[in-house]
Amino acid sequence: MPDWSYRTILRPLMLAMGAERSRRLAVRTLGRLARVPFGPAAIDFLGHMRADGKLRMRFGARELPGPIALGALIDPRGECVNAFARFGAGLIEVGPVAERGTEVVPDWRVDLGGRTITSAATTVVGVDELEANLKRAAVPVAVRIAERDPAAVRRIVRRLQDYAAVFVVETAEQLAAAEGTRPVLLAVNADGPCAPSRVSGVWIRGELARVEACVRAFRAEDPEMLIIAAGVVEPEDARGLLDAGANVAAVDAGLVISGPGLIKRCNEALLSTLPHEEEPEPFSLEAARRAWFWALFLGIGMFAGGLLAIVIASTRVVLPYDESLCGMTRGQLAALNPRLLPFMAHDRVSLAGTMLSIGIFYAALGWFGVRRGAHWAHVTVIVSSAVGFFSFFSFLGFGYFDPFHAFVTAILTQFTLLCMVLPRSAPLPPQPEWRESAAWRRGLWGQLLFIFLGVGLTGAGLVMTLIACTWVFVDTDLAYMRTTAAQLRLSYERLVPLVAHDRASLGGMLIANGITVWLSAQWGFRAGARWLWLALAWGGNIAFASAVAVHVVVGYGAPLHLLPAFAGWVLWNVALALSREWLAETRNDSATMPVEIPQTLSVAGGPFSVNPRPGETAQTTDN
Repeated sequence: MPDWSYRTILRPLMLAMGAERSRRLAVRTLGRLARVPFGPAAIDFLGHMRADGKLRMRFGARELPGPIALGALIDPRGECVNAFARFGAGLIEVGPVAERGTEVVPDWRVDLGGRTITSAATTVVGVDELEANLKRAAVPVAVRIAERDPAAVRRIVRRLQDYAAVFVVETAEQLAAAEGTRPVLLAVNADGPCAPSRVSGVWIRGELARVEACVRAFRAEDPEMLIIAAGVVEPEDARGLLDAGANVAAVDAGLVISGPGLIKRCNEALLSTLPHEEEPEPFSLEAARRAWFWALFLGIGMFAGGLLAIVIASTRVVLPYDESLCGMTRGQLAALNPRLLPFMAHDRVSLAGTMLSIGIFYAALGWFGVRRGAHWAHVTVIVSSAVGFFSFFSFLGFGYFDPFHAFVTAILTQFTLLCMVLPRSAPLPPQPEWRESAAWRRGLWGQLLFIFLGVGLTGAGLVMTLIACTWVFVDTDLAYMRTTAAQLRLSYERLVPLVAHDRASLGGMLIANGITVWLSAQWGFRAGARWLWLALAWGGNIAFASAVAVHVVVGYGAPLHLLPAFAGWVLWNVALALSREWLAETRNDSATMPVEIPQTLSVAGGPFSVNPRPGETAQTTDN
């Protein structure tokens, strides 16, 4: 449930079916997905949300992947902690836990305007159930204890200490009973008295402003205290709590209110406060040792090929090697059917427009994405181009080997391989988004539309490739040429494979183009990504304009045939309009620029260093 699907469609539906019912559905679905083969990879694919390696920090004797924790409101039973770890959480709270659980069903009341979730009752998890779930956990876990009897507290600690990074208790008696090999934090309600006390750590909950004031009070009393502060609903909240002196900021209701990508957005915003290179590396011969250089040249090569293809398709249509392999001259093809060459031109111009489009995308991804160390851009170029070039082998289905096509594919595939094996540049953080805005909310609809269009283009390419390898022509094609497939096959045995080759080539490029749009929209939408918006604007409109214009020129105006192109073109520009302000508008964020935090995420000097240990290389998963 990424933000682009949750905030647009799923949140209204889930709240309408009931908060607790939808919470259970989401948790169980994620839990099952995380346990099936390739399920964790599917979660990563949808969100690309795990924390950057530069945000790792020490938590006592443990290391946390990041400074944002997830509270127990979402997954008290620990059913899918491994799934939520892939949302970017550095620590996940579970519980409250007792020796025997209760069957109380919380009656959650979600106040979107007030950004709160309340309930008169809380589910208490049995220790047997929680232990069984935590045996599968591969992420630091905080266990919140409900038992008040000191002996029961000690028994729970003994059973769960192998799985817990920290325990959270609510009373001094519990605190004394839980002390042992793991840190123990005292739960503090900031809405009540917030008097500093001599404890090693606290987990503070309540209204955000009160939580922040409480954090400052505890930090002033004890600079070494471990403090986790809850109440984050947007990245600015996390920054405020960390600047106040908290070591970790916690999300609970915020994941429901703001969206599943909240932790990712917090991590990215905090990442921008760490020291980093100000500018990407310049273009030079030395850059040939970097992946972005070949991604850029792959795009330039595709664009140049598209220009050449559109010139040929608009003039001769077929080249001498086509005539030789087909066994018919251009004049003979025209004599065979007056509409044959215009029909072939309509396929070849559509192919050329798609090549121009994908050339723009690859060049933009290489220069503005891979050159800035963006992992998602690197993966997008490699996956898209590899699938597109692999589609060359569809000739096995239609039996027409094009040596020129094979030569170009062999050359450009080397660019893809170089892009794959050469190192990426040092990552630069994206522009931080500290607060949710109306532009962001509109942009999510544009993002959803672009993902839909990318998936649609990929599907259209698969269908066209299948048609090229089987029937070759659809009914509207034959109606335009006023003939039948049988008549064309009887005319000359090599004619139909020649047409099939054109159609399969177009199908392969549509697949590559669709994957590029799909993954770029799914992973790459960020505030200030003007380059991506411009690439989508130019690349998409050139492709759609080429496809529609050639149909008009050759007189192939069947409504059923043109409807997908017109509908796609309209939706494309609607998506551009919706996402323009979020991606393309220059905004002045000087009022909310983060303070410089060179060594730690807490300006109060908390102990959780975010710098990699000596000799380590930070692992960037999403920039």
